[in-house]
Amino acid sequence: MKIETVNTIILNESNELILKIIGNGDPSYQYVYRDAAGVYWDESQKAFKSKPLREWTISDSYLHIKDIVKNSLNVDLQIASNVTWKNISISEQNKIVNALQQSL
Repeated sequence: MKIETVNTIILNESNELILKIIGNGDPSYQYVYRDAAGVYWDESQKAFKSKPLREWTISDSYLHIKDIVKNSLNVDLQIASNVTWKNISISEQNKIVNALQQSL
Protein backbone atom coordinates (compact mmCIF):
# COMPACT_ATOMS: atom_id res chain seq x y z
CA MET A 1 0.00 0.00 0.00
CA LYS A 2 1.25 3.44 -0.92
CA ILE A 3 1.40 6.12 1.78
CA GLU A 4 0.66 9.80 1.17
CA THR A 5 1.18 12.43 3.85
CA VAL A 6 -1.47 15.09 4.38
CA ASN A 7 0.19 18.37 5.35
CA THR A 8 -2.81 20.75 5.18
CA ILE A 9 -6.48 20.22 6.06
CA ILE A 10 -8.87 22.99 5.01
CA LEU A 11 -12.56 23.66 5.13
CA ASN A 12 -12.96 26.06 2.22
CA GLU A 13 -15.58 28.75 1.53
CA SER A 14 -17.66 26.21 -0.43
CA ASN A 15 -17.80 23.97 2.66
CA GLU A 16 -15.60 21.34 1.00
CA LEU A 17 -13.00 19.51 3.06
CA ILE A 18 -9.59 19.65 1.35
CA LEU A 19 -6.74 17.27 2.25
CA LYS A 20 -3.54 18.56 0.63
CA ILE A 21 -0.70 16.07 0.33
CA ILE A 22 3.05 16.48 0.22
CA GLY A 23 4.25 15.97 -3.33
CA ASN A 24 2.39 15.77 -6.62
CA GLY A 25 0.27 12.67 -6.12
CA ASP A 26 -0.32 10.22 -8.92
CA PRO A 27 -2.32 10.50 -12.15
CA SER A 28 -4.48 7.56 -11.01
CA TYR A 29 -5.86 9.64 -8.12
CA GLN A 30 -8.24 11.34 -10.55
CA TYR A 31 -10.24 8.10 -10.73
CA VAL A 32 -11.29 8.16 -7.07
CA TYR A 33 -14.55 9.81 -8.20
CA ARG A 34 -15.60 6.52 -9.80
CA ASP A 35 -16.64 5.19 -6.41
CA ALA A 36 -19.48 7.77 -6.48
CA ALA A 37 -18.78 8.45 -2.81
CA GLY A 38 -18.39 12.23 -2.96
CA VAL A 39 -14.57 12.16 -2.94
CA TYR A 40 -12.55 13.82 -5.68
CA TRP A 41 -8.93 14.53 -6.61
CA ASP A 42 -8.13 18.21 -7.23
CA GLU A 43 -5.07 18.20 -9.46
CA SER A 44 -4.44 21.95 -9.14
CA GLN A 45 -4.28 21.76 -5.33
CA LYS A 46 -2.70 18.28 -5.16
CA ALA A 47 -5.48 17.36 -2.75
CA PHE A 48 -8.38 15.04 -2.13
CA LYS A 49 -11.62 16.83 -1.42
CA SER A 50 -15.17 16.14 -0.37
CA LYS A 51 -18.39 17.32 -1.87
CA PRO A 52 -19.81 20.25 0.13
CA LEU A 53 -20.54 19.16 3.70
CA ARG A 54 -24.20 19.16 4.62
CA GLU A 55 -25.05 16.43 7.11
CA TRP A 56 -21.61 15.14 8.05
CA THR A 57 -19.19 16.62 10.55
CA ILE A 58 -15.70 17.57 9.43
CA SER A 59 -14.24 14.59 11.28
CA ASP A 60 -16.75 12.18 9.68
CA SER A 61 -15.91 13.58 6.27
CA TYR A 62 -12.16 13.27 6.89
CA LEU A 63 -12.53 9.62 7.89
CA HIS A 64 -14.77 8.99 4.87
CA ILE A 65 -12.17 10.44 2.48
CA LYS A 66 -9.43 8.40 4.15
CA ASP A 67 -11.49 5.21 3.83
CA ILE A 68 -12.50 5.77 0.20
CA VAL A 69 -8.93 6.61 -0.87
CA LYS A 70 -7.63 3.51 0.92
CA ASN A 71 -10.21 1.15 -0.57
CA SER A 72 -10.37 2.67 -4.05
CA LEU A 73 -6.73 3.60 -4.69
CA ASN A 74 -4.85 1.45 -2.15
CA VAL A 75 -3.37 4.64 -0.66
CA ASP A 76 -3.10 5.27 3.07
CA LEU A 77 -3.47 8.95 3.96
CA GLN A 78 -1.43 9.84 7.04
CA ILE A 79 -1.39 13.21 8.78
CA ALA A 80 1.97 14.99 9.02
CA SER A 81 3.13 15.74 12.54
CA ASN A 82 3.16 19.43 11.65
CA VAL A 83 -0.16 19.47 9.76
CA THR A 84 -1.72 22.88 9.11
CA TRP A 85 -5.42 23.22 9.96
CA LYS A 86 -7.47 25.98 8.32
CA ASN A 87 -11.06 26.74 9.36
CA ILE A 88 -11.23 23.53 11.41
CA SER A 89 -12.29 23.84 15.06
CA ILE A 90 -10.06 22.45 17.80
CA SER A 91 -12.88 20.04 18.68
CA GLU A 92 -12.96 18.60 15.15
CA GLN A 93 -9.15 18.47 15.00
CA ASN A 94 -9.14 16.43 18.21
CA LYS A 95 -11.84 14.07 16.90
CA ILE A 96 -9.77 13.35 13.79
CA VAL A 97 -6.52 12.83 15.69
CA ASN A 98 -8.21 10.63 18.31
CA ALA A 99 -9.94 8.50 15.67
CA LEU A 100 -6.64 7.98 13.86
CA GLN A 101 -4.85 7.00 17.07
CA GLN A 102 -7.55 4.45 17.87
CA SER A 103 -7.17 2.85 14.45
CA LEU A 104 -3.45 2.12 14.98
